Amino acid sequence: MTTTMHESSAAVLNDELVFAREDDREPLVGRPDTWKLVIADDEEEVHALTRMVLEGFTFEDRALEFLSAYSGREARVLLEENPDTAVLLLDVVMEREDAGLSVVRHVRDVLKNRHARIILRTGHPGQAPEQEIVSNYDINDYKSKTELTTQKLYTSVTAALRSYRDIRTIERSRQGLEMIIGATGSLFGSQALERFLGSVLQHLSGLAQLGVEGPTPAPTGFGAVQRQGEYAIVCGLGEYDGLRGRPVRNAVPPALLGILREAGDEPGVHFHDTAFVGAFAVEGGARNLVYLDCGRSLSDLDRDLMQIYAANVGVAFDNIYLNREIEETQREVITTLGEVVDRRSQETALHTLRVGESAAHLARLAGLGEDDVKLIRLAAPMHDVGKIGISDDILNKPGKLTAGEYELMKTHTTVGHDILRNSQRPILQAAATIALQHHEKWDGSGYPEGLRGEEIHVFGRIVSLCDVFDALSNERVYRDVLAVDHVVEILRLERGRQFDPQLLDVFLEHLDDFTAIQDRHAAEHAGG
Repeated sequence: MTTTMHESSAAVLNDELVFAREDDREPLVGRPDTWKLVIADDEEEVHALTRMVLEGFTFEDRALEFLSAYSGREARVLLEENPDTAVLLLDVVMEREDAGLSVVRHVRDVLKNRHARIILRTGHPGQAPEQEIVSNYDINDYKSKTELTTQKLYTSVTAALRSYRDIRTIERSRQGLEMIIGATGSLFGSQALERFLGSVLQHLSGLAQLGVEGPTPAPTGFGAVQRQGEYAIVCGLGEYDGLRGRPVRNAVPPALLGILREAGDEPGVHFHDTAFVGAFAVEGGARNLVYLDCGRSLSDLDRDLMQIYAANVGVAFDNIYLNREIEETQREVITTLGEVVDRRSQETALHTLRVGESAAHLARLAGLGEDDVKLIRLAAPMHDVGKIGISDDILNKPGKLTAGEYELMKTHTTVGHDILRNSQRPILQAAATIALQHHEKWDGSGYPEGLRGEEIHVFGRIVSLCDVFDALSNERVYRDVLAVDHVVEILRLERGRQFDPQLLDVFLEHLDDFTAIQDRHAAEHAGG
């Protein structure tokens, strides 16, 4: 094998070699702007000669980063540690006659690395016939060491790198499209605008980092919403993380502010070297801005993938504002119905507002998710909608109700449930449950169904407590307002009887929050 190596060396040195200057160079290891080339051969001279011949080689303005292995075992470890290897120059015969072929099997079948281009080099073609090797092993080129003159080595490596680049581009396109398809599903779910913008920022950051080889700066950016003519940050990555609520004009340098203003005037997608800027305008005039600095120059593929994703984002923005319009309409209908009920029972509309706000606050304190908090805030004001079916004589009677009148009064739970139950809207479904169950009691002595403990929906348990607290804390036709201490005493007596013990404990622990809600609405009413 040594003789063949010398023959190969002589053949290579017959070509004219041009050496790069041995000046001060920054090390290539770990740089993202290099191509990794693994030399796997048991002859030190082969490593030295290959490095010497390819020292000044570049492809698409990227130099080579040389990695060396002197056995099949070392080659396998090196390929495991460097999955972004572009080219493997692999000797067939090393510690064993088939060591190189075993490496090929390991790379393709065990590591599942289909990207690295493998150039098999052998000094003993007879031991590894080309036709048999090419047919049975997933290699990309087969060369006898005597063939690899300087020019042919350049040609082989260039062809391998071009193939590697194209395969990685195709793979990245596939992964990018898969990511876009997967991300698009989440875009069209009902969610708050701030959370939506945060998702968009994360998805774009993922696209920016997809298939990037070597260390690169982490993407940084933000999502902003236009309010009263000015953009305010609602979510951020990197240096913009934690700047929620900050005006964009106070958070970015003047040069970037100019770019963002220009983009805001022209809705659509804009690219500026390393940055993506998406300006999204929706029907009704609302505008939103997404800025992401990817930390590297964006390729045509980067821009194409981001452009495709941004098209879906634009549609999703319209969807969010449409859902918001529907929710606002529902909220107005619910509030109006609550006011109608309150006025019939000679209460102010503030009762429904206070119960809704208190219920949402207690739900959050009790650990319910934000979606449920939002839902109970909207649905709670409908708890007494069934009183529409109760006569004024009973509803506004100043004295104690008779047994018969009380039975009629209790039917407001089922009447309210019947009014609301046929809707498929989550808000009205929740309102139907609350209307039916807000007079159920923890010990099972409530109505209309005598439910006990956790058989009662948590929304019903929360609204029951908030409704009673509000009723006791405010004047009614049949009694005067009660002092807070007296109200607390009544609530404590009903712990484990009427009220869920854990919810009551949380409520009393944060009593000041709920009295503050009472006081704030009283002040607003007096001011109005």
